[in-house]
Amino acid sequence: MAPLRPVLILALATNVMGASDNMGPAAFFWPPDRAWSEQTDNTAPCGSVTGVGNRTEFPLSGGKIAFTAQDDSYNTQLSISFSNDPQSQSDFTPLTTTPIPELDPGHTCVSIDSSSSSSSPLAGAAAGTPATIQMRYTADFDRPENQTFYACADVVLVPAAAFNPADVPCFNASDPIDVPAPTATGAPTGLPGHGEDGPPLVDGDEDDSESVEGGGGGGGGLSAGAIAGAVVGSVVGFALIVGLGFLFYRERERKKRLVRERDAGRTVKWVDDAQGRGQAGKDSTSVAGESIRMGNLSAQG
Repeated sequence: MAPLRPVLILALATNVMGASDNMGPAAFFWPPDRAWSEQTDNTAPCGSVTGVGNRTEFPLSGGKIAFTAQDDSYNTQLSISFSNDPQSQSDFTPLTTTPIPELDPGHTCVSIDSSSSSSSPLAGAAAGTPATIQMRYTADFDRPENQTFYACADVVLVPAAAFNPADVPCFNASDPIDVPAPTATGAPTGLPGHGEDGPPLVDGDEDDSESVEGGGGGGGGLSAGAIAGAVVGSVVGFALIVGLGFLFYRERERKKRLVRERDAGRTVKWVDDAQGRGQAGKDSTSVAGESIRMGNLSAQG
């Protein structure tokens, strides 16, 4: 397993880099969530411009939820609604009693144990019931201040016996780099961009707006996704240089070998006249000399 670890880390970094344009700081990895929108990811209850779509089968007991993140996310609260199309936060009931303190960049999987608690919303649900699972969390992703983000996954409940746990891509592989948590604890309220209760994002002119929107993750520093992208780019670039160098080396050696083989086929042992006259046998020089002398005699005759 040890040789596979660098490959896994590289794959995760590549995945984070590739997902940076179509997800927020965190998202559902399974069950699949609604399409992400930068303009609505801070809008309750689902942070998406799309409504209910295809519903994924989710077990009534023993269920698991997989997350993917490209930036540190905090205080993730999971909730569930049994409405066909939830429209407000009041439609949701907490699915877990304790929020997830932190989601690190990478992949995280959590178990939803509904069988051990009669107070779980799933305890009294019936198979075939449509539901929407919501994640609400805090991050300072694309602005210098904390924000509340929302995401929803639409499911249909099925008996645990009819569900195959192997269908869930559940694994934990996240970046352990410790990033300071946002200054606000819990879900911040009254901050710019946070729904109808928050003030406008910018009260100044257009230049100020561009500077704020360009900031990210704590005042202009590189996000974890950007760092991961830089690392992957460096690794791939180095591997490309090494690979090209190896190919050039092999091609050069091949050409040198071909030249040696060609020259070996043309090699003839030449001996000077003095050596030729003093040696017996059919030396090329002596034979050539005899031919010349015989030619002279024929000409004189």
